[in-house]
Amino acid sequence: MNRIFSFPAGMLGTFHKFLDIIFCAGTLLFLYSIFSPASFYSSGYELMQLVLVSVLLTLFCFNIAGVYRDWAGVEIISECNRIVIAVLGVFGGMLILGYVFKVSGIYSRRVVLSWVITWPALMCIERVFLRKFFFNWFFETRLNKKAVIAGTGKLGAVLADWIEDNPWAGVRIEGFFDRADVSCDGSTPCLGRISDLPEYVKKNKIQLVYLALPMREEVVLEEVLRDLEDSTAQIYFFPDMSIFKRLVGGDVAQVAGQAAISLRSSPFSGINGFIKRTEDLLLGTLILILISPVMIMIALGIKMTSKGPVFFRQWRYGLGGEPFQILKFRTMRVLEDGYEFVPAVEDDPRVTPLGAFLRKNSLDELPQFLNVLMGTMSIVGPRPHAVKMNEEYRTHIPGYMLRHISKPGITGLAQVSGNKGEIKSDDEMMNRISYDIEYLQRWSVFLDIQIIFKTVFGFAWRQ
Repeated sequence: MNRIFSFPAGMLGTFHKFLDIIFCAGTLLFLYSIFSPASFYSSGYELMQLVLVSVLLTLFCFNIAGVYRDWAGVEIISECNRIVIAVLGVFGGMLILGYVFKVSGIYSRRVVLSWVITWPALMCIERVFLRKFFFNWFFETRLNKKAVIAGTGKLGAVLADWIEDNPWAGVRIEGFFDRADVSCDGSTPCLGRISDLPEYVKKNKIQLVYLALPMREEVVLEEVLRDLEDSTAQIYFFPDMSIFKRLVGGDVAQVAGQAAISLRSSPFSGINGFIKRTEDLLLGTLILILISPVMIMIALGIKMTSKGPVFFRQWRYGLGGEPFQILKFRTMRVLEDGYEFVPAVEDDPRVTPLGAFLRKNSLDELPQFLNVLMGTMSIVGPRPHAVKMNEEYRTHIPGYMLRHISKPGITGLAQVSGNKGEIKSDDEMMNRISYDIEYLQRWSVFLDIQIIFKTVFGFAWRQ
């Protein structure tokens, strides 16, 4: 929906553009003053060119990414996702221009890379500050738009609570209208029946009407829309989607020229897929460089303590349910690399002494960063299960296969939430799947970073 929460969008868009330009140029110049102050004297003209190009690319990429669109109705995490997308676009544009004009060697790579990380972080902090503090005060003025809610069920209550908790949305709820009587099921203030809504809207110059009614109320909806045709109020319908409890990647799509609600789609389609893959390549390469000495020591230890290969390949289900071979350090004396195998249990005699240590500290999982670079896995995502386990649980665990609309991950939301290790019951598996689905519904770059930090510093890697 566009502009569900509406106020002087043009003014705020201009305000944000001004701040973003200040942050863009200011952060870049500040980092140059710290890491390369001599550039102000030796390459002052080139530095001003860099600032000008970065500002122009910012205005272009931020508009394309929708950073200034639907500001009030978008959650802060979604807006930060758009900012990250736009900043990557600016960075990509600068790389292309630097290559074409052969000037990339003039500028400090250290400064530019630090800028690409620091700049979006500062803008997200600024957004949080403006929403939570400044605009909470600012929108208590006449800028608020008057709104009414038709429907007193859970959806209407949630909508009203959100608006009350977020005054920066620029909306003031005048009251509720109920379908049956004037009690409004306890929702206050109660303004009357839904049949009274059109007259109230016209008489009181209501600017926004929120219809929070079940989809089965087709007759009521049709009557309200017909009676509001001669008013100037903006009308938004919030269908009750509670029947779709496992909605993932929901959106409005055009199919055969008709509007359709997408109930299930990958959160990593389109530009999000590009961002996710870029994140995996950059972080995966960096992590592999850092852990390569540890991996070499483990490989030597495996060769010296037991016979067999260093790596162990095992089949797993990946993106789209397609099987792929996951890489691990070999921890057993046997090499069961087919679809069928006996999972390891506590005190398993097949596990070598070194293998037990590797398993306990999840060091046997380190080669999976090679899977990440090959594109069969992601750093963060639902953990891959054995093929046999998939075939067993998909038949009676609701939503089990939803996890396969994403690449499997080395770590995930379930793991950092304490759901890891051996699965001993259906309840444990259902709990893990609920976290996997929550991850797909909530995905963002910041969520991935949060999970990575919790994995490393929260010791979620230990069994």
